[in-house]
Amino acid sequence: MKKTYKRELAILLLVWLVYLVETKDINIVEVTIWPIFSFVTAAFGFDAYGKLQQGSTKSPHGRGTERSSKRPSRENQLPDDWDNK
Repeated sequence: MKKTYKRELAILLLVWLVYLVETKDINIVEVTIWPIFSFVTAAFGFDAYGKLQQGSTKSPHGRGTERSSKRPSRENQLPDDWDNK
């Protein structure tokens, strides 16, 4: 899977926004704050959503995702010691 650097760019944009707030006029900050926060929110939101989707393919308690009727039967897998006694 190819790395897209969305989160790294989002952090860099936040650092740049802090720089703008400290050094530039308020009008520049008012213009740039919405696009920066929109991108940052989307970058981290999509990342979190993607991680949730990856985790949803695993079922709880380590069980497989296939139905029991699709799994091979476990009959005759272990020896039956009850008949030998």
